Amino acid sequence: MKRARVIVVGAGPAGVAAAAQCLRLGISPLIIDRTGEAGGLVENAFCVENYPGIEKPLRGPELAERLRAHLSRFGLAVDRAEVTAIAREGDDYIVDGDVGTMRARAVILASGTEPVRLGISNERECEDSAIFYDVRSLLRRHPNPRRVVVVGGGEAACDYALSLSAAGSRVTMAVRSSRLKARGRLADAVCRSSAVRVLFETVCESVGISPTAVRLRGAAEGTEESKIDAVLVAVGRRSTAAALLGSMGAAPAAEDHLFPGLLVAGDARHGALGQAGMAVGDGISAATAAVSFLEDGP
Repeated sequence: MKRARVIVVGAGPAGVAAAAQCLRLGISPLIIDRTGEAGGLVENAFCVENYPGIEKPLRGPELAERLRAHLSRFGLAVDRAEVTAIAREGDDYIVDGDVGTMRARAVILASGTEPVRLGISNERECEDSAIFYDVRSLLRRHPNPRRVVVVGGGEAACDYALSLSAAGSRVTMAVRSSRLKARGRLADAVCRSSAVRVLFETVCESVGISPTAVRLRGAAEGTEESKIDAVLVAVGRRSTAAALLGSMGAAPAAEDHLFPGLLVAGDARHGALGQAGMAVGDGISAATAAVSFLEDGP
């Protein structure tokens, strides 16, 4: 069983910031992430332009690489492990994962979010072949997708549509409402893009696998069926914290302190795709609190 004074679960912006802050305050943390590397969902971002201190807008993969370099500069590495549950045992926390059990006095839960699914009958069957929930996974399966349907009209959906169009895809956005939920520069960029077609008041009724095909039903356009490479679902995300904590009875999005020595940071606390800067601040705050807990505790 691996032991550490602090375990950081997740290596996105919040987890990376928390781990570096722990080390700065004198405690070397154990960092675990299901991918085995830093980056998180920020790697999907089309353009990060509001992170203070960057000299120019960055694509998501560039920022993810900077996060990995940041950990390396502190001499920190990420262990690959997918956490399945966290429980309290005496003064310690027990972190169960697919590679075994770990024990720590404090845990910083920066595990991010999981996608809200589309809700069609064969969705599970189609996952990772025809249906995806982030750009990174889609491009790993289909390196050069020609036609993609993005379901959703929020910031994540717009960002994903722009990322895919930049990779050479023709994108159709199926938006349930009569307007985009996203606003400002991101929505404007989608509306200006010649590679992105937006269909309002449109739902995805079905997805087939062999060959991949999608059936869209729109209030104005009627029913449309077409062969595509993939469907990317971006209809919302929710915190992973509640599922990981199981019967502990915590409310992950309410406070950063769940229990003494157990803190939640970043998107896992906010329950949706947030901003990298917000996540970094959360991670630093959680690490500072965790170290104070260790210094003040038994």
